Amino acid sequence: MSSAQIAARAIKSLEREDIRVLEAIEKSIPSFRSIPMPRIEKVAKLHPDEVKFRLGRLNKMGFVVRDRFGYVLLSAGLDLLALNHFANKNLVQGMGTSIGMGKESDVFEVVNDSGERAVLKFYRIGRTSFRSTRRSRSYVDAASQHQWLTINVRAAAKEEEGLKRASKAGVNVPSFIARNRHAVLMSEIDGTMLYKCSKEDIDQPEQLLSEIIENMRKSYIEGRIVNGDLSEYNVLYDGTRSWIIDWPQFVTINHRNALEMLRRDVENITSFFRKKFQIHIEEDEALAYITGKKEGKMKES
Repeated sequence: MSSAQIAARAIKSLEREDIRVLEAIEKSIPSFRSIPMPRIEKVAKLHPDEVKFRLGRLNKMGFVVRDRFGYVLLSAGLDLLALNHFANKNLVQGMGTSIGMGKESDVFEVVNDSGERAVLKFYRIGRTSFRSTRRSRSYVDAASQHQWLTINVRAAAKEEEGLKRASKAGVNVPSFIARNRHAVLMSEIDGTMLYKCSKEDIDQPEQLLSEIIENMRKSYIEGRIVNGDLSEYNVLYDGTRSWIIDWPQFVTINHRNALEMLRRDVENITSFFRKKFQIHIEEDEALAYITGKKEGKMKES
């Protein structure tokens, strides 16, 4: 079971004091390797006995763990804080099935208080590394764990910025709804990952490829950004249109590696269509069109 699912199941049983203790640990991460109990008491503004009781509950439920120096916030604890925020804002009322679990994120279908569906993405960068650490040691590496939590928060913030910039440029992307900590809430796209699509699923693959390239051009010229990780694994097809998802690795066009990353994106997409649909487009021509150095429609070679 995902740590987000653990948090979702537990959220209704937790009390405000539990949240205050978790928030106190979170706020203290920049200043401590692991958070000593006196610090938690001070930030949470709770009696030592109350803090001890709450930490015992949170430890048992898998949201924090204790080492010899103090307490460490686990991924499930950060998940809980994010879910609590969304619930208080009436943005998430319930969490449904998992849409996808990868190396760097867990994605779930959620509903708000009005029954409207959306997608909630939790970043998990460093998950593999942290699991390896726990297998090889008898204790949790607090510094590493807290570092990865911070990195995941930054990745979510980057995705928020990428979605907003791409959307403003007219690129087909999920609509950004909200972000809290390492979790991004966005509109749900009822589609299939491009790599899962068969020839029977796509009536006009040439048109679809042209649309993806057009979105890349809008991103570059209007949004002045490059996705940086584009492939058949982060393009959705809804039967009519393509949607580009996953933007945490975007760079601006002024980045020293922007053109190199754009070329890789172009190679990934054109290679997929060449192998699966026998559509041949010159990569240099596509790159010139995307960057605005060539006008006119893309032509199959």
